[in-house]
Amino acid sequence: MGKSVGKFMKSQDQPKAENKLFSYVVIIASTIIITYFHYGVPKHHTVIHISHYYAFYIIAIYTAYKFGLRGGFFISVILTAIYSPSSYQHILQLDFPHHSIPAIVEVTMVYAVALLAGVLSNRLKREKLKVEKVSEEMLELERQVAHDDRLRVLGQLSAGIAHEIRNPLAALKSGISLIKSGKSNDQVIDILGSEIDQLNSFVDRFLQYARFGTEKIEAFSIEHFIMELTELTKLLASRQSVQIEYENNISDGTMMYGDKNAIKQALLNIIINGIEASQKRELPTIKIIVDVTETEILFKIADNGEGISDTILNKVFEPFFTTKDNGTGLGLALAIKIAKEHGGQLKAANTSDGCEFIMQINRKENERLTNRG
Repeated sequence: MGKSVGKFMKSQDQPKAENKLFSYVVIIASTIIITYFHYGVPKHHTVIHISHYYAFYIIAIYTAYKFGLRGGFFISVILTAIYSPSSYQHILQLDFPHHSIPAIVEVTMVYAVALLAGVLSNRLKREKLKVEKVSEEMLELERQVAHDDRLRVLGQLSAGIAHEIRNPLAALKSGISLIKSGKSNDQVIDILGSEIDQLNSFVDRFLQYARFGTEKIEAFSIEHFIMELTELTKLLASRQSVQIEYENNISDGTMMYGDKNAIKQALLNIIINGIEASQKRELPTIKIIVDVTETEILFKIADNGEGISDTILNKVFEPFFTTKDNGTGLGLALAIKIAKEHGGQLKAANTSDGCEFIMQINRKENERLTNRG
């Protein structure tokens, strides 16, 4: 552990050292070049002389920015000594002849610019440290919130699992007691078998919900996918006397990426809920609308049921939350999980006719799944 931390610290320090070395090279090279222009170029080349005076300021500002107030002061001493060493002699002797005034002013200005840049640089670095500290605190807070959220979800999962398993176990215990007492019959055996099937179904649904990531990444035609989905939907609807209305806006050859069966399962979960919700209507109807744009793939599933109470609308995607007597509360939780795994989101909203679920898949995010396939 200690060695790995040491290597990490060295890897973090290396870019800083390289950056500092680069700054040294830039400052020294620039100073040498300007010194050459100052002493090596004849004075009648006025443009070069005027230009190189301003280069002194640029070097001073750059050094102060990189190394702060001390760096600015140090480079000012060097640059002004190169620019006009005689100015120091006049200043020390408190002798200011007329011809030396411009050079002394230039020397003073270099110091002023460098020191001002150094002060601002130090202030900027302090603010940067404050921002980094706040960022670290925010990250720590986010990690703590995420940890607390995981504990909350774990608590919900534990409570849900306990609730879903306790009732079948109680029925199994009662059935076993009847068998032991010799009072069992075929009905008791059937009940025990039914409860075991219910437990097995719950475990399968839970494992499907809890699985990590999509299982099979593949490219598939949205058009063919919808044909398969509608065939399954018609089969489900035929048993419940539900009318299916289908509308699409799909270009030929439009592809989607991910686990086709998982997406199909998510949409079927929504459709089954819609079929059950619309049973009380005279003409139960499910509308399936598929719309593909340049940026999104939209699956809209609407029913003409009674809708969802506003008080629980934001809870329908939580694991184990259900309003059904025999529901597991995993269908919509699984659906939104699958949507997110495929680069999208799932929303629910009440309409004038009932309720509508929209699975919105971002095409760019969805295409990135190909890197995992």
